[in-house]
Amino acid sequence: MQEALIPQDEEARLHALLQYDILDTEAEAVYDDFVRLASFICQTPIALISLVDPNRQWFKAKVGCSASETSREIAFCSHAILQSDVFVVPDTQADQRFFDNPLVTGDPHIRFYAGAPLITPDGLAIGTLCAIDREPRKLSQEQISSLETLARQVVSQLELRRLTKELQQVVESKNKLFHILSHDLRSPFNGILAFAKMLTEEAETLTTDEIQDFSQTVLTSAEQFMHLLENLLQSTRFELGSLEYRPCNIVIDTVVANVLMLLKNNATQKKVHLSYEPNPGKEVFADQTMLHSIFQNLIGNAIKFTPSGGRVMIQVTEQDAMYQISIVDTGVGVTPEKVSMLFEPMVGRTTDGTSGEKGTGLGLLLCKDFVEKHGGRLWVDSVVGQGTSFHLTLPIVHSPVSF
Repeated sequence: MQEALIPQDEEARLHALLQYDILDTEAEAVYDDFVRLASFICQTPIALISLVDPNRQWFKAKVGCSASETSREIAFCSHAILQSDVFVVPDTQADQRFFDNPLVTGDPHIRFYAGAPLITPDGLAIGTLCAIDREPRKLSQEQISSLETLARQVVSQLELRRLTKELQQVVESKNKLFHILSHDLRSPFNGILAFAKMLTEEAETLTTDEIQDFSQTVLTSAEQFMHLLENLLQSTRFELGSLEYRPCNIVIDTVVANVLMLLKNNATQKKVHLSYEPNPGKEVFADQTMLHSIFQNLIGNAIKFTPSGGRVMIQVTEQDAMYQISIVDTGVGVTPEKVSMLFEPMVGRTTDGTSGEKGTGLGLLLCKDFVEKHGGRLWVDSVVGQGTSFHLTLPIVHSPVSF
């Protein structure tokens, strides 16, 4: 048996296949119709829509076949995706590449194979529409042309599937945007307007302390508004693929120090103690903008749910080839039911902080997306009344070995 070569564009080919999000999905009538029509046109008892992933060929649709997949090594379709036109084997037993193939010597006893590659608009072959018989045979030129036409229609259906999913994501993003603009961002903005108006109209009758208190409230509302707006913009850009990912070597201490300085005013107002033991020389391979956003959201969230007199601690430990960074607070904690929903993309399900701080619920979702973009993981441990710990992992930058 001769195994097929790996395509030169294998990485791009697999990426294109995954973009359709179709592997291991349930049967769909439109694809079942394609294989029935291929079987009828080619007059073969078996027809398949076969998608070739790194290890197997998986059948999205099939007629005359009970298997749902086979290993890639023995797949005829692994050979067919190397072709630009229909790959035909008139008699497998007379072909040195296939005469001892397990699919020939055993079930389904293939003697004839014709596979039209499923070629994406970018010219990448992700699988085949194939017709199979247990007897040697030949196809007419009309049958071959019809099989090619059907294969193009399969790809068109896959493209329609992909575009429909992208459109749904755009609609969901738009709905989320409108919800946040009309609800979550209105609260801090209204606070800014109300206190600014009060300062303007009553400045002459207010004491210095009252003016200072009102000014601090305006500043806090403005900072809150800016943070929510930054999360919204980053989330939208990330979903639309316009947020660039530029990882580099980053000193953990530097980013944490910048975020703590930014959040110092919030913590001081709530009388929450921030603690971080420096970790000199420890670096992660990360995107600086995303990493800053992760820390700002998680530390800010810890302050938000920690009452006056509480503590927020940032800890760094090493595990395998990753640094584990933990943001631990002595706050109100979260119930197991709510922990399981923290990273679900549901707008409007937010909880006010211990001082009535508002949020959009976007921050944690954004952190999860950013951490996973770096190949890390984000998870939560929490006990109601005792506090919450957010843990994330990021890849370590190892120092070069000296000789």
